[in-house]
Amino acid sequence: MKLYKNSNGVWAGTQADARKMCGKDYQTVDVPVDKPSLLRFLNAHKVGAGADPYGDQLVSDWYDKTRNTTVDDNALSYFRWGYDKLFTGQYDEGKELIKKALEMVNDRTTTSDG
Repeated sequence: MKLYKNSNGVWAGTQADARKMCGKDYQTVDVPVDKPSLLRFLNAHKVGAGADPYGDQLVSDWYDKTRNTTVDDNALSYFRWGYDKLFTGQYDEGKELIKKALEMVNDRTTTSDG
C-alpha cells in the first residue's frame, strides 16, 4: 500500500489528496499491509497526527494570551476544533472554524466596548 508525505510531515492517502495538500512537494511511501506492521508504522511515523504548519509557539502564545481574558469558552472551542482540522490537513474546514472563533471574539469585544 502507498501513502504520500511532504517534507512538513503532512500525510495523504491518495495522490490527488497529496497534490491538493502539498502541491508537487510530496514523496511516495510504501506502507506495510498486515495489521500489526501497519499499526506499528503509523504510530512510529505519527501518521494522522499531522504537522503543525504554523509552529507550536504561535498557537501556544495565542492560547496563553487569551485564556486569562474574556475570550468565550465557545470561541476557544471553535479555535481548537479548527486548529485540529488544519493539523490533519483539512484546511478549508479548519480555516472556517478559526474564522468563526475570531468572529466570536470580535463580536464580543465590539459588544463590550460599545
